Amino acid sequence: MYNFWVQSKLTYKGLFFWLNWQGYTSAVFLQPFATVIMFAVLGRYTSNPDLVRSYILGIAVSSLTFIIIAGLTQGYTRERSLGGTQFLFVTPASRLTNFIARSVFHFPNGLICFAVGILAGWLIVGMDFGAVNWLGFVLTTLVVCFSATALAQVLGIMSVATRDWVSIGGVSSGVLLILTGMIIPLNVFPTVIQEIGKLLPITSGLAAMRSTFNGATLGDVYGDIVRELITGIVYFAIAYFAFIYFEHRVKRTGTLERDIQ
Repeated sequence: MYNFWVQSKLTYKGLFFWLNWQGYTSAVFLQPFATVIMFAVLGRYTSNPDLVRSYILGIAVSSLTFIIIAGLTQGYTRERSLGGTQFLFVTPASRLTNFIARSVFHFPNGLICFAVGILAGWLIVGMDFGAVNWLGFVLTTLVVCFSATALAQVLGIMSVATRDWVSIGGVSSGVLLILTGMIIPLNVFPTVIQEIGKLLPITSGLAAMRSTFNGATLGDVYGDIVRELITGIVYFAIAYFAFIYFEHRVKRTGTLERDIQ
């Protein structure tokens, strides 16, 4: 276990290039704070407190997903560009341990971003926490963060294969904003689009999060929480098998030093 934590720390420290006080403060504190303020103030002009809360929670979750996706995808890309991937492929190190270790310290970054976003909502528009079912709300937040991390692992494999974490991160963040209900309610879309949205991480968890924030019990949102958890597990499995496939592919074809077609 000690070796696992050391590996997690060194992987995070070596590949997360925002790990300096300027970059970290901007990405983890200032960006989510400013983004939530912008949408909270916009929502305030609707004169609908429920809509304001919905906006704040959705944008706080978007900040959570952004920092995790950006952190993991850039780490995968830079490991390859810096020549670290080759050393992994020639060692007998556990691939599963290495895979899990990559995300360990990105998970709390997401939680911090989310907390900063909620704090911004409270400070700027007086977000009311009086009805919150805290047990359900905290549990749902952890599950959402887990599923966002799972998606980031999938996107990380894509970024290391293409050497382009910026485009992958940007496109995926846009898709999540539109199709998971972060800003636009999912029920305004055609049924087919709604079903696609339900296959993505965040969608079910965000619905449960909003419900528990308004006082719903765990029994009321049990189905959404379980669905979000299962979605995260499925994405983690997809990412791990893609991780193994990428290694086998580049070993067989000798394509590590150039883009895979």
